[in-house]
Amino acid sequence: MKGVISKTFEMISCRKWPAVVGAVSLLCLCFQVQGQSLADYIEEAAENNPEIQAANSRYAASLERVPQVGGLPDPELSVGFYLQDMATLMGDQRLNATLMQRFPWFGTLQASKDEASLLAKANYQDFEAVKNALIYDVKTTYYQLYLLEHHLMVARKNLQLLNDLEELALNKFKGGTPGKSGKMTDVLRIQIEQKALVARIAALEDEHAVREVDFNLLLNRPKDTPVHMDASFWNEEEILWDKEVVLDSILNANPQVKKMEWEGLAYQKKGEAARLKGLPSFGVGLSYMVNSPRQPAGDINGPMGYVPGGMGHNMVMPMVSVSVPLFRGKYKAASKESEYYYQASVQAKEALDNTLRSAWEEQYRLIREAERNANLYQDQVVLLQKTMDLMIADYSSAAGSFEELLSVQRQLLDFEMKTAEETFKKLQAYAKLASLMAKGITL
Repeated sequence: MKGVISKTFEMISCRKWPAVVGAVSLLCLCFQVQGQSLADYIEEAAENNPEIQAANSRYAASLERVPQVGGLPDPELSVGFYLQDMATLMGDQRLNATLMQRFPWFGTLQASKDEASLLAKANYQDFEAVKNALIYDVKTTYYQLYLLEHHLMVARKNLQLLNDLEELALNKFKGGTPGKSGKMTDVLRIQIEQKALVARIAALEDEHAVREVDFNLLLNRPKDTPVHMDASFWNEEEILWDKEVVLDSILNANPQVKKMEWEGLAYQKKGEAARLKGLPSFGVGLSYMVNSPRQPAGDINGPMGYVPGGMGHNMVMPMVSVSVPLFRGKYKAASKESEYYYQASVQAKEALDNTLRSAWEEQYRLIREAERNANLYQDQVVLLQKTMDLMIADYSSAAGSFEELLSVQRQLLDFEMKTAEETFKKLQAYAKLASLMAKGITL
């Protein structure tokens, strides 16, 4: 029986637990040679996601606003018919047609076009913000899926270890020497741990299924489409720029910052257009009168007098008109409105800068914290693995405590999972910085 116990201990000891999750245990996932890269998934999401398509449509719609405000007013055509011929020197006037085109003050249309163009550029930044948010969601969901696969791998390895420990405890209980035999309570305790771990594995599988659905919906594809993981991203994501350079890029390239800058310029153009609208506008037109011939009638000495005849020549009359904006209250109010909006955009940009600085500092804090914790947990995993190997050897010789052995096993499971979770937190912080910088995939 001692030979059976020794063989079981040798089988357990041969299960070497990784000291560094990113280096050994995570490589176990790399067997998926068909894995699709994260960049491929991001490209697919950018092409298919309905939210980003809607943002693009809104931007395209804002571009159509430019020719609307930059065009001249429609010409006005008026036609009048006389129910009874009107006698004029040239004959009887039957019809009068007038065509008039109005022109605003010089530069008014261009200022309106510039305003609409700048607002369209601001709307484009909304599209960029949606795109960056989508990339961030795709990356973090992909990271979560990988983390859950890692947790499942670690949990299943632990379950196999518990099965081996159960076999060791049963062998000791059945055939140990007097005073050194195992206890049935050891077997029961390990069966409790097994059931708890099986439940934990089931919960992880459920969460993985939900995250997989979330990921597929981000790509706007069937929710049951398999997601093939590529582990190469896990240890490659690093900040390549200096911290202050990252901040400078955020404050200059962030879509919300650029949107406020474009909006501020648009409000200035709106104020300029309002001022120009308060200046006179001009109208140029042409009037065409249709006359019919008329025979002379009457007698110069008669009671009705003499009515001379008319030749019936049609007449053309060029016209020019000027509108004088005497009531200037609305123009002054429009100019003042634009000024207030411009001030609001400047103040909002200042507030956004402060928010971005805070977010930038917070992400670096999270990165530093994740690196410290990951190093700590990796050291803990190494020490716990050595402790567990010694405790298994002691227990096999009836000198160790089975309860302490299970406690170390639980700690080993938790710390190995925590190490991967800290790596996930660091990657998530990197993804947030890339999103704030509008960098897309990497920094």
